Amino acid sequence: MYDFARRPAWIVSHVLVVLGVVALVVLGFWQRARWVERSDIAERIEQRATAAPVPLDQVVPPGSTAGSLPESAEFTRISASGTWDAPAEVYVRNRSYSGAPGSWVVTPLVQEDGTALAVVRGWVPTVDPDPPGPPFPGAEPPGGPVSIAGVLQFSQSRGDFGTADPAEGRLEVVSRVDLDRLADQLPYPLEPAWVLLDAQEPPQTTRLPARVAVEVPSSTQNLSYMFQWWLFAAIAAGGYVLVLRRQARAQAIGGETPVDDDRVPDAVTPSGSLDAAGDRESGGG
Repeated sequence: MYDFARRPAWIVSHVLVVLGVVALVVLGFWQRARWVERSDIAERIEQRATAAPVPLDQVVPPGSTAGSLPESAEFTRISASGTWDAPAEVYVRNRSYSGAPGSWVVTPLVQEDGTALAVVRGWVPTVDPDPPGPPFPGAEPPGGPVSIAGVLQFSQSRGDFGTADPAEGRLEVVSRVDLDRLADQLPYPLEPAWVLLDAQEPPQTTRLPARVAVEVPSSTQNLSYMFQWWLFAAIAAGGYVLVLRRQARAQAIGGETPVDDDRVPDAVTPSGSLDAAGDRESGGG
């Protein structure tokens, strides 16, 4: 019943379907590897970001540069102390919070040794004019010495299609936390990493700026893709089996016209028969 499946055209079809199914299964395993990798990264970030803070100079020793910081320093929760330099505050545009548009507030924390640490104190909503320039009403930092804790982050850089900030002049609104660009407009040295604030003493007495959570990479999409690729593989394999069975049933009941036999069958009639040339032969002498 499945003799047709040994024909050359069907053999080519078998090979193509098998290759397609194997490719879909491999893509599923690739997404699974990405899911495991991103899940491990997210777990490490959460562990670092929720741990007890360590002094900044233990993670970023004096004299460090961005290139000298180990990868393990990023997302480490640190503590530092100093005084907020509110007049030097800048805003990072196009940052959302709970679906609302707004900006991050970046304020230098000037430490006792004269160096400063760029700190994202939180988020403020978009106002008119957009984007806002410092100071944002009701989001001023507390005056005097403060102690903070937060998650260490590396400097951000422009991607292939990102907005470029002006290379010169005093900027009040920027596109990203680019420490090299911020350092150009500050009168003191800037640490080679910035901090996402999660605690300070004395605390902020106003509702704004709202605290910004650490962005942890999500692996949900990779998990979804994994099951999608494997589902496609199962559909392709199962569908092809159904096609073969349907073809076999059609052949079993004579529904298939032979493709490898060019002969024209003789037609038998009550009054005689037709030979291959189409001439009638009489039934009588």
